Amino acid sequence: MKKIIFLVVLSLAILSLGSCTQYNFDDTGVANGKHETTMWDYFKGDKYNWQLLCEMAERADLVSVFQGTSQYGKNFTFFGPTSNSIRRYLYANGMDKVSDIPVADCKRFILDCLLPGKRVMLDDFKEGVKSTDPSTPVGKGGEMLTMASGKQLWVYSFRESYNGVAHAGPLQIYLVSPSTTKTSHVASCNIETLTGVVHSLDYNFTPGDF
Repeated sequence: MKKIIFLVVLSLAILSLGSCTQYNFDDTGVANGKHETTMWDYFKGDKYNWQLLCEMAERADLVSVFQGTSQYGKNFTFFGPTSNSIRRYLYANGMDKVSDIPVADCKRFILDCLLPGKRVMLDDFKEGVKSTDPSTPVGKGGEMLTMASGKQLWVYSFRESYNGVAHAGPLQIYLVSPSTTKTSHVASCNIETLTGVVHSLDYNFTPGDF
């Protein structure tokens, strides 16, 4: 009996080593955030996260933006609201589907999130510190950016704490709307496509927060 158990354990160990070796040498090209597709094809390829955004873009007649054929070309940064964020908006407003959202609102929500004229990566954002003054949402540092809708956002990066050590953690991106005073956070950054860069907003974001 002991001999059988030993052989089973040995076999599992060998399989485990084989799996690790296979994993180490297989590069899917996904982890680095580079996608050799348009931003539109990237969104369409991930229905779980972006299906409702695609529906919103189609309703607003803004598909060309993500295809790189609009006035914004292929040189822009998009802070992307995921399907979970859009579902929250629908629920909060008593709506069932994206087609219930007025076309003008769909267009505004997308252009509020679009920074034209440049691809801004995580390390390119200026570091800042959130406001401690309740009378103003804008803190120190960072940069005031004008989105495609004309709306302004104060955007800054901040290095979080790690194990109690200040500024030893990951660098994060925060967006603050001076008009709504709401702060939004980027959950996943530096998603590069052939037509622009995407920074995915976390699930707590709701269209209209900007």
